Amino acid sequence: MTFSLSKKTRALWQIRILFIFIILCAVIAFFSRYSLWFLLPASIIATLGLGAAFVYVPFYFKSYRITVDENSISISKGIIIKTTNIMPFPRLVFAESFTTPLASLMKLKCVMLKAARGWILIPEIEADNAEFLLNNLRVKSND
Repeated sequence: MTFSLSKKTRALWQIRILFIFIILCAVIAFFSRYSLWFLLPASIIATLGLGAAFVYVPFYFKSYRITVDENSISISKGIIIKTTNIMPFPRLVFAESFTTPLASLMKLKCVMLKAARGWILIPEIEADNAEFLLNNLRVKSND
């Protein structure tokens, strides 16, 4: 089975990034009452935040491909530098899923897979896909 990240995942990360950059800009703009020069870094940070949220995040999450076959799980991602992580099921030590309050409202779960020497973090995917993935891993470990 091959699946990619949903539009809800992209929206979740856009909300997170915008929230962080808004707080950062507000803190820097607060100091503008002492000097108007503080507005320049606030505007630069706001531009970077908007660029990250509305340009980089859509391209990055569109590049994610998660493939589950009978022997392994592979995750391909990247815009400029493309990486592929392959984790064979026999090397898998444990898998866990977790969610944040905002992600649970959007019915998304994050999955972490750990092996002896590494780990793979799958960003928020649909809860149904996360359950399918974990159930598939459970069945493979019992074989």
